[in-house]
Amino acid sequence: GPSEGYSYPVCTTCGRRHPGDCRRAAGTCFKCVQAGHLLKDCKKNTTASTSGRADKKPDASGRVFAITEGQAANTS
Repeated sequence: GPSEGYSYPVCTTCGRRHPGDCRRAAGTCFKCVQAGHLLKDCKKNTTASTSGRADKKPDASGRVFAITEGQAANTS
């Protein structure tokens, strides 16, 4: 692979480096290598849970704080 000092040529279809035919061009699933569906719709991509949120990422929450240079200088 690429770690041995060889890298595959850039694919003109998907822009990635890979050996052989491009699965994106053939419309083939990247996970199970079967035609007719994409990776996001692959049945092998589901988890054991069928709760509806099993294949979704949890909602992220975060906060952003901004201070000026003057405020930063006044904190000691």
